Amino acid sequence: MRVIDEANMSAIARSYALGNIWSLIRVLILAIVALALCSGCAARGPEDRNNPSAQFVRVEGQPEVVPAEWVATVPGRLAHSIKTPNPLPKDSGYRAGMSSEQYFEHLCKTESGDFIFKTVANVGGLYFMRPPNRPTDADLMDRYKLEAPGIERTFQLMRPNSEERAELFINPPWARFSFMEEPNQSTNVANRYVRIYGYKQRVSTMKVEGVDDLKSNYGLLWRGVKRAHDRELNISGSEWIVIDLATNEVLALQRDYARTGITRNAPGGIWWLNAINCPGSTVKQILGSQIYDFVIKSLEPARED
Repeated sequence: MRVIDEANMSAIARSYALGNIWSLIRVLILAIVALALCSGCAARGPEDRNNPSAQFVRVEGQPEVVPAEWVATVPGRLAHSIKTPNPLPKDSGYRAGMSSEQYFEHLCKTESGDFIFKTVANVGGLYFMRPPNRPTDADLMDRYKLEAPGIERTFQLMRPNSEERAELFINPPWARFSFMEEPNQSTNVANRYVRIYGYKQRVSTMKVEGVDDLKSNYGLLWRGVKRAHDRELNISGSEWIVIDLATNEVLALQRDYARTGITRNAPGGIWWLNAINCPGSTVKQILGSQIYDFVIKSLEPARED
């Protein structure tokens, strides 16, 4: 007959219980570590497996999560925090099996256009709140790098300085604002902003001065638009927004989509510089005039005496 030692049995039971507890603790620790390492996973879009730098965040101004680099700066965070009177729906209308052309046509038909909510007369100038960087050729051949290729490509065609950007708005008699202001991006100027004014062809050059207070009552900024499966189908969205600086009220919105993927000598056919825009878009050329043409739909420049 086998004699059971109750003391040994108790010790074995305690050891077994402790082993299970430690196993459970190890599982919990591993789960917590895995969750921390994948902190951005829940916010990733359906095509992110193709984007090696995809880390996405939620913003107030869009229904989709957007790449974290879009909101890495103060102007970027402001741009994506603005809620428009006609926000995009969560469902972009994408359906499995759609071609790039089909999806592009659908987005253009249902979401693009110039939307003017309020007009203001006798406006002297404006605050260009988020001057785009000048993209390189490599940027324009990258499917994901640029936030709003349809907008940013315009600025590859000009020198990256305040004076040249100001010619979009100050170039009488074609562009009739009297001044433009920007955030100070120069280490040579101590002031918070720069004011650019005074240009007249063959008469006077553009003048730039540092200022600490804005003269502008209205601002212009831009942002990329994120829609499901857009970049994997060679599509990018963008918005220009005119706001009242005192209230952040949106006065006007231009939303457009661009489609690339058809350039034979570029990797994947990606060359955003010659991407096509929506058929009904006012963006008909890669020049700055379409920006001014949109802005004056809501901000009417003051007439010179």
